[in-house]
Amino acid sequence: MMHAPSPASTTELHPRRLAPAMIRCEARASASPAFSYRIVPVVEVRGEIIAVCTTTLHAPGLAAESGGIRAVAAAACTLGTAIQERISALFAARQPSRALALDIVSNELLFRLADRVLAAIRKEARRNGLRTGIDLSPGDPGVPLGQQAAVLGLAHAAPQGIAATEAGVLFPVKSLSFVVALGPTLRRRSTSGRCNCCPSRDRCTVK
Repeated sequence: MMHAPSPASTTELHPRRLAPAMIRCEARASASPAFSYRIVPVVEVRGEIIAVCTTTLHAPGLAAESGGIRAVAAAACTLGTAIQERISALFAARQPSRALALDIVSNELLFRLADRVLAAIRKEARRNGLRTGIDLSPGDPGVPLGQQAAVLGLAHAAPQGIAATEAGVLFPVKSLSFVVALGPTLRRRSTSGRCNCCPSRDRCTVK
């Protein structure tokens, strides 16, 4: 005798068929959004090296901005540790589709948080007579992953609980850092760098 699959087992086959409202509610309940950013003046550009404050950035993607770069904004944002712990717990409980659905939504939330931080940077830059150019994350073409610690330091990310391993991997997992070129004559340029590095890029609904 054949038995109809239970609703739970059917759902587990299709992550995107899980009730979107339920998953988004779970993601928001587990997330603890936090961010920090800082705009620092550029002292000197030497080839691919940008001297700012008391440190330097190896950021050829920013240094090559035509029109001149006068300042750099460094930012970091995170959803905290609880949401990744929840995803891991779902995998351990053999609920992979629910875990994947929550992972997808949490990535979307993280990118939306990053977009809000970028909007705040643009607003502050305008008040100082500056425009935003390209924005890149460590690991994107133009900013080596080895610059992760320098970017976090410039952004004062430590009080938000954001750190990086020696290999440049961020902790908490659901975290993001980026730098933005600023100058009086720069033109805003969108970059898909963050999307290219995201494991949910092919499924994302907010690109």
